[in-house]
Amino acid sequence: MTNKKENLKLLISLGLAGVMVAAILWLIRQLSSNIVITSLNNPTSSSSEVKNKPPLMNLGTRILLKVQTYPDKTDGVKAFEQKDFTTAVQKFSASLKNNPNDPETLIYLNNAKILRDNSSALKVAVIASINFDTNLSEEILRGVAQAQNEINNQGGIDGKKLQLVIASAENREDFAQLDNELFKDKSIVAAVGVRRNAAIYNEKHLVLVFPVERPTQAENQEKLDNNAVSSQPNSSTTNYLFHVNPLYDNLVDTHARYIARQGRNVAICGDVRSSRDNSGFSSNQILVEQYTQALQKYGSKVISTPCNLADKDLDYRAFVDKAIETENASGFLLLPSVRNIYFATKVAQEVKGRKPLFASETMYSSTTLQNGTDLEGMVLPVYWHRDANKNNPFAENAFKLWNARVNQRTAGAYDALQVIITGLKQDNTREGLQKVLSNRDFSTSGATGMIKFSPSGERQGEALLVKIERCERCSSGTTYDFDLLNKK
Repeated sequence: MTNKKENLKLLISLGLAGVMVAAILWLIRQLSSNIVITSLNNPTSSSSEVKNKPPLMNLGTRILLKVQTYPDKTDGVKAFEQKDFTTAVQKFSASLKNNPNDPETLIYLNNAKILRDNSSALKVAVIASINFDTNLSEEILRGVAQAQNEINNQGGIDGKKLQLVIASAENREDFAQLDNELFKDKSIVAAVGVRRNAAIYNEKHLVLVFPVERPTQAENQEKLDNNAVSSQPNSSTTNYLFHVNPLYDNLVDTHARYIARQGRNVAICGDVRSSRDNSGFSSNQILVEQYTQALQKYGSKVISTPCNLADKDLDYRAFVDKAIETENASGFLLLPSVRNIYFATKVAQEVKGRKPLFASETMYSSTTLQNGTDLEGMVLPVYWHRDANKNNPFAENAFKLWNARVNQRTAGAYDALQVIITGLKQDNTREGLQKVLSNRDFSTSGATGMIKFSPSGERQGEALLVKIERCERCSSGTTYDFDLLNKK
């Protein structure tokens, strides 16, 4: 009897154990299933990111410049995406009538015409990282759009129309992917834009033409890259990087030479953000050091009183008073980022009439002229001015096209694409274009004058100086304008 009870207990125990094991296995299967489903549906997963991520390059299927977006532009993009290029042309044309100052729409219109007409085309990429610097990107797009529009209206390059693909990264992690996509798309024969890691364009054999120069990116980093290339044998046949403006140290040198003639003790207001904020192309400690060295070379001294335009607690009046009264400052040099032009103007208000004012090319903008009362007499270095070459039709044509004045960044972008267009007329392959541009006899005329390159791809020539002056009938729309000074 006892044995039967024990056997019964054993069977019950085994049964319960089996049930528990089955329950545990079922639970594991459910959890595994949920994990898989969650992974597949999780919008932050890598596979979903790839699927939902907007394309980094497009010919007309995305609106990147969202300021003053008219319904016709939205409809044009939808039609372009649906490959209804006839409707896209109509809608983009209608949008431009409402907003003629939209370079993105003009590019999309020209691209749509090429596809509608099934025309032969040559494709050039424009790197415009709108998320990082909308104003700069728009200015670059305006320059290349004007050049594309002109060449296509003339029939193209040996019968091939020019197609522009806009390459725009959403975040910093996208840039490497963007570069790789440009390299892999063999239909792209060249690129216009600024890239920090530009040396890889040499490695991948894709011509990159810089439309603007920056002290932290295009000048310092790329000059090192160019010097490394030029130190190698046969550098003229291996360099794929070209600058349509003189490098930034040229601009700083021209400006510093002028400043040194005006005074011996110079107060500099830099724009040095914390190491946690490295975004954007802004004046920083490198630029301050460049100016400091250049001023010292020409006999001036930079005073020790600190001034950081990125410091929101900066006491403008106290800084100016101390610089003048304690350290005998004979001039003030403002080096703001675009975002901090307002704070540079606050310093200028305290300096006004007391000492000469100078500033970096960042302040060569319509925003600066709106504060002309406080900035009158300020001298800046620039790459382009509409009066530097009055026989050149660029400025007049730009005003007719955009119904507005353009700046030197637009002129640089126009020239960058003009360089590529001229080269493609001789050879429309990647390697062939590089050889054409590297030829010591190569030259072309652009908005900034005659363009020639050194073997390392640097633009030969000097920077210009402009001064803010009062005027009665200013085309700037204000009572002040930038007047061209003698380069000497």
